[in-house]
This record gives sequence, structure tokens and C-alpha cells, in this order.
Amino acid sequence: MKIRFLTPRIHGLIDYAAAGGLIVFPFILGIGASSPIAFWLSIVAGVAVIGYSMLTGYAYSAIPVVPFKVHLGIDFVAAVAFALAPFAFGFSGLDAGYYWALSAAVFLVVAVSQTEPEATLQTVAA
Repeated sequence: MKIRFLTPRIHGLIDYAAAGGLIVFPFILGIGASSPIAFWLSIVAGVAVIGYSMLTGYAYSAIPVVPFKVHLGIDFVAAVAFALAPFAFGFSGLDAGYYWALSAAVFLVVAVSQTEPEATLQTVAA
């Protein structure tokens, strides 16, 4: 089995679900106990994910102007930012764990996402 099995189409679905989670989970989990920045960073990140997902060249975009490889680069930068946020902003406890879990999840999604558009993958496979 190839390590990069997640198609851009499925990645897009995950993006929108993750964006919703980033917006809703701070309310459900009580994120922000160690710093209000922990609460708002998640919500802003969720809105940002919706924004750049709507501009990415995959099945669920509104205006596909961002190449999928660039999208994956933005995801990678977000994963690094999530990993460093607890140190940069002094998050502790659940807040820190939340951001480290987000970071690990985003790194994993980037690692298993195919880098070529689906049409290219189908042409190569044929």
C-alpha cells in the first residue's frame, strides 16, 4: 500500500470537517483556560482553512486558484505553527495538548495526501 493514499478529493472533505472542528471544539472542550489566545487561534485557523480550501484546485473549491501542492505546503506550515503555539503563547494543560494533537493530525494528513491532482493520477494509472 502506498503511503500517499489520500486523494485531493478526500483531503478536501477532511479540510472542511477540520475547519468546522477548529471552530467548534474550543467551545466544547473549554479551550482557552491558560490563555484566551488558545481559544481564538483555533477559530481563526478554522476560518483560514475554509478560506484557502475554497481557493484550492480540488473538487470542493469555489475558485480553484491555489495549486494542491501549495495547499499542502500551507497545511505543513499550519502543523508547525500548531506545534510551536504552546511554547510561543504559554499554553498549558488541555490547551497545549489540543494544539499538539492538532499538529500531529495535520502532519499525518499531509504525509498521506497524494501530491498530484486526481486527473493526473488517473492518467498515469491507465
